[in-house]
Amino acid sequence: MELRFGSYRLRVRERQLIGPGGPLDIDGRALDVLRALLARPNELVLKDEIFAAVWPGLVVGENTLQVHVSSLRKALGPELIETVHGRGYKYRGPEPEVY
Repeated sequence: MELRFGSYRLRVRERQLIGPGGPLDIDGRALDVLRALLARPNELVLKDEIFAAVWPGLVVGENTLQVHVSSLRKALGPELIETVHGRGYKYRGPEPEVY
């Protein structure tokens, strides 16, 4: 399965994010965070929902999530992921399409 959004493609099985210039070096957990956000574009995804999707059964600090969101912003640009302070995140980019 592949998710396409704007000039980016997320190859889910291969765990690879491809941008306009080719593959991007993104950590697997960051890709999982991105996938959780792409599943609900323009909707608030609560931090607890992201923790459950990306780190099921583990206790992870908010700083860990922030680090992965930061790496996504560096790769995709800051405008695609909005922080809803104290609550979670929203994907604000082009509507993802499944291929």
